[in-house]
Amino acid sequence: MSKPDLEEVFNKLLSAGQAFVFFRLPKKKTVHCHFQEDASLTLTDDLKINGFLMSRFDSPLPAAYISNKNHLQFEYEPPSFEPKDQITSIHSKNKTSFVNMVNVTKKAIASGRLKKLVVASKITLNQKVDNLRFFSHLLTLYPNAMVYFWHHPKGETWIGASPEQLFSLQSGRLITMALAGTLPYNIHEVYDWGDKEKKEQGWVKKILQRNLEDFFPSSVLQCSETYTRRAGNLVHLCNDLSLEAKNINTTLLLKKLHPTPAVGGIPVDEGMRFLADHENLDRAYYTGFFGPVMGEDQIDLYVNLRCARIIAEGIVLYVGAGITEDSEPEKEWEETLNKSKTLLAAL
Repeated sequence: MSKPDLEEVFNKLLSAGQAFVFFRLPKKKTVHCHFQEDASLTLTDDLKINGFLMSRFDSPLPAAYISNKNHLQFEYEPPSFEPKDQITSIHSKNKTSFVNMVNVTKKAIASGRLKKLVVASKITLNQKVDNLRFFSHLLTLYPNAMVYFWHHPKGETWIGASPEQLFSLQSGRLITMALAGTLPYNIHEVYDWGDKEKKEQGWVKKILQRNLEDFFPSSVLQCSETYTRRAGNLVHLCNDLSLEAKNINTTLLLKKLHPTPAVGGIPVDEGMRFLADHENLDRAYYTGFFGPVMGEDQIDLYVNLRCARIIAEGIVLYVGAGITEDSEPEKEWEETLNKSKTLLAAL
């Protein structure tokens, strides 16, 4: 029997109007595909399922779900190509609304209401996208990212290359990361991390440590030293954390860890309230979580960063920046532009 051809299957599923997802885990070669035989939209809050979850930021459960009952896998070698060094001209109103939100956030921080908040923005590009080529280019450019293409006729079409794992649970061992702070990658790999980035990373790590220790009081939490982690054209400060995690309620764990302060705010609950009142942006699946689940002891969930929604007229890129008392609006805007280049390079 001949092996399935990824490009043929991708185009066939897309033209047939079926729900499907293609994805490749970080540092792996195999591309997986789950697909439905119809266009029905299934929602679940059960992490004992076998399939692929896609969750919104503001209402994570129940999450959209595609079963792995129909599963294909491909040893796919994406074609090489020259990435585009482009930054689209973005309408001034995008920058104006973003800067205004940064200033509102800084006032809330100065008042003591918040310590940090991630402010999001979206960028709409009115240009047609070759879906398969876009996905293939992301596979080529970002071997260390979780790359996916999600299509649901009764939902939405999303694509992304996320650098951040929410958590992985494999055979009773939980692995996660604290990721914050952003600088452009440079070939010399020498970075001058400022107090703003170091402080932000420290907060994220501290809250994640506290949440894990509260949830697993009898487990010994291991935390790496802070290091610089590359994510395509960017680098971030990161800590890797792990512990023993057996016989747990993974749904409760998910609610404990999402949203992380790296995508919401500090304090977490106050940050969510502030975003609901002031952000004036439907994040949809941006900064939600996604990934494959094989029952409660095999879970790989990621934070939906460096992603875009594909629409009939083109694509909508979603980006964000962590705002603290030390933030400068112009620099934060530049950070969002740098993050948008992750996907723009693959068009």
